[in-house]
Amino acid sequence: MRKVIFLLATFVLLMGTQSFAQKKVQFGVKGGLNLSKISQSNLGDATQKLNPGYAFGGLFEFNASKVLALESGLFLSSKGTKLETTASESGVSITGKYIVSPLYVELPVNLVYKLAVGTSTLRLFLGSYFAVGVGGTMKDKYSATGLPAGVTLASLGLDDSSTDITFGSSDDSDLARIDGGYIIGAGYQMKDLIISAQYGLGTFNLDPSGSSDNESKNRVIGISVGYLFGGK
Repeated sequence: MRKVIFLLATFVLLMGTQSFAQKKVQFGVKGGLNLSKISQSNLGDATQKLNPGYAFGGLFEFNASKVLALESGLFLSSKGTKLETTASESGVSITGKYIVSPLYVELPVNLVYKLAVGTSTLRLFLGSYFAVGVGGTMKDKYSATGLPAGVTLASLGLDDSSTDITFGSSDDSDLARIDGGYIIGAGYQMKDLIISAQYGLGTFNLDPSGSSDNESKNRVIGISVGYLFGGK
């Protein structure tokens, strides 16, 4: 049901571009930092941490009026999560880190409300996004303290490794390819320079089988700097 609501909301916003396009259009670029995690229904004993990534691409803005605009674009966005577990026994402590960093091509559609603050502008926005997985890696990293002389992590079968993420819906897949959800955020515009912060709430289950017992959804904090060409 949530997928249906999301798709309908995106459709309505996209249809709005037909009338907005008659107004002033600005193009620009934007890039910044992603701090993400994958919300999971079953983490076991693992501790979850934010995974730093990036997002960059081109944007365009349809200005309906001085206070209302529709913003969209196409971005390359790195998301994911970090999981960490530690096992200790007889003075030996081994920590394992599992880092998932999927890479997406993402299309956001945001409705922007602009409020003049002196010579600058406060921007409040709400919208949705649709993304397709195109790459990324999964890494295992291990560290230890207190190992006996002559014993190494490799001898215990704990080698660092890195593999490419496989997207799909089969048993061999790591993540579902399609992601989507909602966006809420705020920004501050000085002439054509925009500094923004947003939160992306994924609503699509990333589990390849679509199992409700192992739901996994993207959660992303984004901090970015953008520049619009052809300003007022």
